[in-house]
Amino acid sequence: MVSGRTFIQNPGPTNIPDRVLRAMARPAIDFGTTEFSVLLDSCLMRLNNHMRNSGPLIGYTSTGHGAWEATVTNLFDTGARVLLCDSGHFSHRWGEMCEAHGLDVTWFETGWQQGVDSDALRDVLATDAGRRVEGVLVAHTETSTGVTSDLAAIRTVLDDLEHPALLVVDSIASFGCTPLEVDALGVDACLAVSQKGLMMPIGLAFTGISDRAVAAAYANKRGRFYWDWRRRLEAEGYRMFCGTPPIHHLFGLDEALCMIAEEGGIDAVTNRHRRLADAVRAAVEVWSEAGALKFNATKAKERSDSVTCVRLAENYDADKVVAVARQRFNLSMGSGIGPLAGSAFRIGHLGDLNVPMLLGALGAVEASLRACRVPIGTGGLEVATTMLSEVSS
Repeated sequence: MVSGRTFIQNPGPTNIPDRVLRAMARPAIDFGTTEFSVLLDSCLMRLNNHMRNSGPLIGYTSTGHGAWEATVTNLFDTGARVLLCDSGHFSHRWGEMCEAHGLDVTWFETGWQQGVDSDALRDVLATDAGRRVEGVLVAHTETSTGVTSDLAAIRTVLDDLEHPALLVVDSIASFGCTPLEVDALGVDACLAVSQKGLMMPIGLAFTGISDRAVAAAYANKRGRFYWDWRRRLEAEGYRMFCGTPPIHHLFGLDEALCMIAEEGGIDAVTNRHRRLADAVRAAVEVWSEAGALKFNATKAKERSDSVTCVRLAENYDADKVVAVARQRFNLSMGSGIGPLAGSAFRIGHLGDLNVPMLLGALGAVEASLRACRVPIGTGGLEVATTMLSEVSS
């Protein structure tokens, strides 16, 4: 057994602060009381403000898959056509879910190494003469690839074409880590979860929705019950969850939101994520000089502030690097998924994370690469350290 704490550098679930754990370690309260109503309303209001969303925010006791299903079943009736931006494993799974619910999915392939190409998207939507596409679905950050798409560019395409499609954004890996302005971007539905940037255990999911999305949900004749936004919007607080609410998760969420406020607000938090992500990218850039590894995201501007996906040359085993990191150095990273299985690893740098934690993790990554005889450029950790010391001065 390795002594000390495990370094959690997965892209989710992420580190849970001791403060959040302590906040959850208390007796339940009666969810019919004013005390619970104040707790729920306060959490939803602050969370919605962090999204910069003026519409309703709906919560679920679920993973992100629940938010996916709730969103598509409320917005789109059976047979509705949606354009699914397929940029990796999770966005593809979302598209498969849409098909399972009877939607007519137009697959817009981006490849696994880049985000949505706005010019290509414009070409596709320009041919939609009958405006049959009712929704454009996109993962802001694709967790499996470490690629972040430009939402402003996507919004510009829809506006330029005067296309009425709803813009539906999976911000599961980006919310709380990357700046996100839901109202300003004209996002109609924005999905988020508890276990990534919000520093929480798995089990809460949310959708921030626009007035257009509310209208679409009420006009939608599809049968639904547990996920039905109408039931959740019209009921008292505890019924918003269509059953017993997740009281202890809300205790934890309240504490996590207090921590965000104490840091200086959501902008300070996303700035911290950018600084730490820049340090990771600087280290990977140096390691790549030996030719055995490279960024999965080919465009520097699309490299995520939440997770960096690193590809290894064909004669090296990325899963072995992940295993050595876990077994010898107490470092937990993400493995490659789908086509990247065995050939890539993912360094999560999101949630409850500071400079010493990140530098320790990068040291363990470098040690794991060396232990696996993967050639790397010299000085990656030093470059990251210098960058962070300059930012902090």
